[in-house]
Amino acid sequence: MTYRSLELGITALQAGSTAEGARLIRIALKSGKLTDDLRAIAYLWLAEIETDPTQKRAYYNEALSAEPNNQEARQRLARLLSSQLPPMPETTSPQAHTLGTTMLQPVASQPIIHSASYNIADHVANIIGGPNGPGTGFFVSPDGILATTRFVVGSSDRLTVELHMGRQLTGYVLRAYPEYDLAFIQVDHRMDGILPIPPMPRVADEAPLVAVTYAGEMQRARQRPTRRALASQWIPTTFTNLADTGGDPIFDEHNYLVGMMTRNTGRQSMYLYGVHIVAIRRCLETLQLEAQMEARIYCPSCGGHSRAGGAGFAYCESCGSVLPPALHMPRYPIPQAESYYATGGAQCMRCGARVGFYKGRCLRCGQPPQTGTLTPP
Repeated sequence: MTYRSLELGITALQAGSTAEGARLIRIALKSGKLTDDLRAIAYLWLAEIETDPTQKRAYYNEALSAEPNNQEARQRLARLLSSQLPPMPETTSPQAHTLGTTMLQPVASQPIIHSASYNIADHVANIIGGPNGPGTGFFVSPDGILATTRFVVGSSDRLTVELHMGRQLTGYVLRAYPEYDLAFIQVDHRMDGILPIPPMPRVADEAPLVAVTYAGEMQRARQRPTRRALASQWIPTTFTNLADTGGDPIFDEHNYLVGMMTRNTGRQSMYLYGVHIVAIRRCLETLQLEAQMEARIYCPSCGGHSRAGGAGFAYCESCGSVLPPALHMPRYPIPQAESYYATGGAQCMRCGARVGFYKGRCLRCGQPPQTGTLTPP
């Protein structure tokens, strides 16, 4: 319940419910059951919504007290203290801002200082071995997590990732979000920082955009104004084709990373859409929080993060597929697994599964139930 309170509190803050979010986070802190790193994260979120500099500084110090090596807390405290100093002379070169290593950093509200001192090529990778051909990915975390598209990784759970200067590593798919055409890949590689993102949560109409592939090809287009009601994560563009299968980072005219290219198109046009970096960061936060709370296994079939697999069972509780570790092992019914698969639920008479239904479709076979085909538990 403690972890759930923290998760719900963060979700409430992201939705703009400041008072409710702060209340839930304080409940989680009062329980005394959070690990040191999660306590630091909780205090960072409380600091983010605090307007009083003294109290904000106190929250940062609490975060450092919980986790002394938390670089994000150190950087934010340093920025807070330096903001109270006299301004630097105009001739001083701005310092590059690198996003911290701590998970669950608030996204849209954090100040980003632009600098051209980073090398984009160091942050972009080639994704090889996917079912649709080579694609591009880019680092979204200093500890070696890349973002690319679900289309690039397909149903693979591991691929080859080629870094700048030709070094090749094995990449393990951590999680996919098909609704965003997004996937995260982990490689054994550390970064000093990641690409700076803009302070605004949306791309302005007609803003110039540049999509960059691993090969260094740059394609230019613009944000495309549209009268359609779009979810905030989508960036409508005037791109009509890509040099690879997707995953290219998108930059604005100030060299800020604003999102990632997909191969999704409109219903009535061939214009492509990008996924905004804010949505990518929030999905990354969810992934990292899930990993902190309990062991999970990636399901290549649905892109989910299987709790049942993390507990050592063979099937994904979301789609019913056999998970990669169990593909070549003998499988048999295990009574202890029933709580993960909700076997006491309604039965689908199309496939006989009792895994449950989502949006009117069976989670096992994906088909809608026929009238009168559900049997009681």
